[in-house]
Amino acid sequence: MRTTFTILALAAGLMGSAALRAQQPEAPAPATPPTATKPAAAPVAPPSSPRQIAQAYLYLEPFQARVEVLFDSPTVLGWLNMPTTPGTLVNAQMQATVVAQMTAMAQNWCKLRADESAMNGQLTGVAFVKGEPGRTLPMEAGAAVPATELMVGLMFEFTIPGSPAQLELQWSSFKAPVERLPLTIFFANSSESMELSPTLQVARWENKGRLPKPKPLAEVPTIPRPYVYEIPLPMIVWVLLGLVIYIYMEVKDKKFPGGFAPFLASWLIGIGVTYNMTISITDPFATKAAEVKTTEEGSRIVQPLLRNVYRAFDYRTESDIYDRLDRSVHGELLRTLYLQTVQALTLDGSEGARVHVTDLSVDIDKVSPAPDGFIAEGEWTALGTVGHWGHQHQRVNRYKAKLTVQPIESEWKITGLEVLEERRL
Repeated sequence: MRTTFTILALAAGLMGSAALRAQQPEAPAPATPPTATKPAAAPVAPPSSPRQIAQAYLYLEPFQARVEVLFDSPTVLGWLNMPTTPGTLVNAQMQATVVAQMTAMAQNWCKLRADESAMNGQLTGVAFVKGEPGRTLPMEAGAAVPATELMVGLMFEFTIPGSPAQLELQWSSFKAPVERLPLTIFFANSSESMELSPTLQVARWENKGRLPKPKPLAEVPTIPRPYVYEIPLPMIVWVLLGLVIYIYMEVKDKKFPGGFAPFLASWLIGIGVTYNMTISITDPFATKAAEVKTTEEGSRIVQPLLRNVYRAFDYRTESDIYDRLDRSVHGELLRTLYLQTVQALTLDGSEGARVHVTDLSVDIDKVSPAPDGFIAEGEWTALGTVGHWGHQHQRVNRYKAKLTVQPIESEWKITGLEVLEERRL
């Protein structure tokens, strides 16, 4: 019995110890030293895509519209199967190749209509341009420039009416990756923005009187016009000759060869033929132009003449310019002055971009007599502006010269010009 109790007690003790251990929490595992963790790698920025430029400008003036379109050179080189890398340099030979190929390719990309009629125009130039639209920089001749810093510009020129009611510009070439072509239209001192795309290839601009007409020619002091007599001198001579022959034959009692009737007939026919033949004779007693002696008198004549020379270049066709130059210039000087002025008003290296003279200052400081006229010595300054590649250029030219001015058919005209000094300010 005691043995049984002892076994039971031992079993109970073992069970109590197990229950006590179950109630106590387990001791935490020994801490292990922390391991160093690598910092998360910074995200790598994707390589920047090359800039893509497509920008068009339409410059409107009376009688002329000029379209300029810029593309980034990597895009253009891609069109010509001349792929580039970020380090590609465009040298002079490469530029010449691109200009030649783009000139052949882009002839018909741009068209213009005015008042529903197609305008005559053409691609006047292709050029490499450094910088960005509106912020271009001059190119150094022969320099090799990274392709990413260059643009390729196309220039088109159209002849338009002096004041069209409506203009429509059509751009027909959209090559990948170009999907839109922003267009800025410049007129007078204002601008207007539009956009062209493959689905909308025509931009329409309404004039509404916003495009000013060319200014009329300045009034030049007039000269008294002498009276011109129109005398039918050939007919008078013929009549008198016939009468002299007739009187001579009668006095000498001679017969006309073949009879009087043929003589009379030929005489009357001669009168008919010479009836409308007249000779102009200027009144020799007419008042001549007063002699110009003072600088004030000389300036009053020279200033409007020079102003009209520059106003002639508000027109664009050669015949229109010559017609207006002829109002102020005479003789061989007409052609010379035309060529010199075109060169002075055209921007270097930019086809069709011609300066519009907005202000002219003339200062005559000496006047001396010349045959039938006078010589004026002094200087004048021509101030003008022109839009090109999205920004305005200003041009100031100053001349010091001697001008010979003479009355031609009762009008003062410049007949001689000796430039003593020419400066571009």
